[in-house]
Amino acid sequence: MRLTILLACLVLAAPAGAVRQDLPTLTPAEAISRAAAASSKPVRALFQFKVQSAAKTRGGYYLDSEKDFHSAANLGVSIRPSAMPGLTKKYGDDLKAAFLGKTIKLIGQVRRVAVGKVGSATATQVEVTHAGQILSVG
Repeated sequence: MRLTILLACLVLAAPAGAVRQDLPTLTPAEAISRAAAASSKPVRALFQFKVQSAAKTRGGYYLDSEKDFHSAANLGVSIRPSAMPGLTKKYGDDLKAAFLGKTIKLIGQVRRVAVGKVGSATATQVEVTHAGQILSVG
C-alpha cells in the first residue's frame, strides 16, 4: 500500500519537474533578445547570471547583470516585497551582500517594461514575487 502511494506521488510530481526541465536557461543577452522579439508578451524561462549590482527599494530589491543598470545589455531582476520574507529567511537581512558578485539562477518571465519617472525608457526585467523563484546562489 505504501509503495502504491509513493508511486502515485511520483507520477503526479513528474509533470511539474518535467516542465521546469523543458525551460531553457538563458543568459542576459539571450533573455533580452527573446523579450524584444516577443514584444509585450512575457517569455518564461530559467535565467542565470552573475549579479553585478544590487540596490534596495521600497520593500524589495533590484539585482542587475550589469554594473550600470541603464545599460541596454542589462537584465534586471525586480524582487517584490512579497518575496522578501522568504529570501531574508534563507539568505539573511543583507540581500545585497548575499547576492552581489554571486551567480544566481532563477525561474520567471522576462519582459520589456517601461521605466523612469514618465515611463519614457524601457528595461528588460524578471519579476520575483516569491522566494522559490530564486533557485540557487553561488
